[in-house]
Amino acid sequence: MPPRKNPTIRQKRLGAELRRLREGAGLSIDAAAQVLECGKAKISRIETGLNGIRAAELKALLHAYDVEDDALAQALADMAREGRRRNWWNRYGDVLSGGFADLIELESKALSLHSWETILVPGLLQTPDYMRVLFQRGGRLETPEHELEEHVRGRMHRQQILGHHAEQPPELWVVLYEAVLHAKFGGAEVMRDQLAHLALMAQQEHVTVQVLPYTTESHRGVNGPFGIVGLPDPETDVVRTETAVSTLYVEDTAQVAAYKLMFDQLRAAALGPGPSLNLIRSLAQRL
Repeated sequence: MPPRKNPTIRQKRLGAELRRLREGAGLSIDAAAQVLECGKAKISRIETGLNGIRAAELKALLHAYDVEDDALAQALADMAREGRRRNWWNRYGDVLSGGFADLIELESKALSLHSWETILVPGLLQTPDYMRVLFQRGGRLETPEHELEEHVRGRMHRQQILGHHAEQPPELWVVLYEAVLHAKFGGAEVMRDQLAHLALMAQQEHVTVQVLPYTTESHRGVNGPFGIVGLPDPETDVVRTETAVSTLYVEDTAQVAAYKLMFDQLRAAALGPGPSLNLIRSLAQRL
């Protein structure tokens, strides 16, 4: 299998688990390479997620590592199979960073998505024109002109998990700092349409939008925006944070729990969904 340009978080987890099992069995990379009759470089690439692994190869390694836990073996097999599957976002591999590819894959498995935003409307609730402002030169992401529409199409495809045709849309719960609503990205017309779309989405059964007003004297979100991806197994929930150039993920159980508490405190301090919706509509009408 050719090396991957951007291994996903699932592929990295599989590789890290195989490394843990190898080291737990007291085997070197050389010994693992002998099991598969391959070079050491291939084992290193598998353990970093840069290379996929076939079912027979995985079975051979697990046997060499004395893995007798059938549930663990099946979970690793599922992860390996998922890593080989091509999904819709693979079509946008040339314009998606590894961090965003991770996010889209996680969202496709999520039962819930909780987000605290201080500056921007979250991507799942953005209009195409709002996206273009963020993607174009001079915007947040400095996208080359020839890639702009590809980015927009990719984000709109990503939004389909919330659409009417989605079999089981995740619960999306967003807390926005009021500054998000007063920004003028793209000018009055773009923001008016964006706020109107936000109000429309907030009325969907599986979407909740709350606004944390300027008048709040203190709150737990001062360290910046973050998102929590709730997966079928709560022990594997992931927190997403972003820097100016990359998307970072927190997987440590204790740290994820701290972010969940922080989000609970933010939504407790925010306006309720009804007053929040009224505020969004009022600001849209003023533009």
